[in-house]
Amino acid sequence: MKAIILAGGLGARLGCYTRDLPKCMLSFNGKPLIERQIDTFRACGINDIVVVRKHLAEKIIIPGVKYINETDYDTHMVVGFFRAREEFDDDIILSYGDIIFEQRVLRAAIDARVDVGVVADYEWKDYWTARCGDWRMDSESFVIGESDKLVSLGISNPPEDKMHARYVGMIKFSKNILAGVAEMYDRAQKEFWERPWYTSKSFKKAYMTDFVQALIDQKIDVRVVGIRRGWLEFDTVADYELACDWLKANKLNSFIVLGK
Repeated sequence: MKAIILAGGLGARLGCYTRDLPKCMLSFNGKPLIERQIDTFRACGINDIVVVRKHLAEKIIIPGVKYINETDYDTHMVVGFFRAREEFDDDIILSYGDIIFEQRVLRAAIDARVDVGVVADYEWKDYWTARCGDWRMDSESFVIGESDKLVSLGISNPPEDKMHARYVGMIKFSKNILAGVAEMYDRAQKEFWERPWYTSKSFKKAYMTDFVQALIDQKIDVRVVGIRRGWLEFDTVADYELACDWLKANKLNSFIVLGK
């Protein structure tokens, strides 16, 4: 099994904290986010780690990992993921570069016997309320059917009954399904590269949630890997400063236990 970390984020909404840094190099409690991720992967036995870099790539330097540089600044994370397609020779854990997570979250993904497993938090509302002031803010649909089958995701501002969990930014792909996933990517890339695609402006700017929805629509079996807390996302100045405040006030453990 290997990890692919999408670390190309600009971090514009983190303001002065990432003015001269790629988003994944934001320091939290003395360590960059991506370094925390890599420590967690290694603690769970994953040492084959690939980092897809873009913005200020030269500042992402972590010993013992592979790097793939994305040079097209007009693309989003789906294209970034497929820059690493030569690494599609084993089971893969894909993660976003702006999250941190406990080992138990990662182990749930590692242990899941699925073709495609989307990690999602069933107890996300308290975290979202603390983070945004209202759990309905910045909401996206996430509909789960029978046997943890993912039905749909990624639609903004859905009704409450369409929010069964919160996608955390981590997906497991089994080695056996990757050829089919790549075939779907190639078809969509050819047809929709600069045309609207699902909720994305174009395929080259595609969101990962749209890509997962396309897999579902192509009848690829996508399952939910359910967790309960144990992760944080850093997207805005408010996210970062709140997390730092929780850390100082010994309240962080309500959402994540660092180092576990």
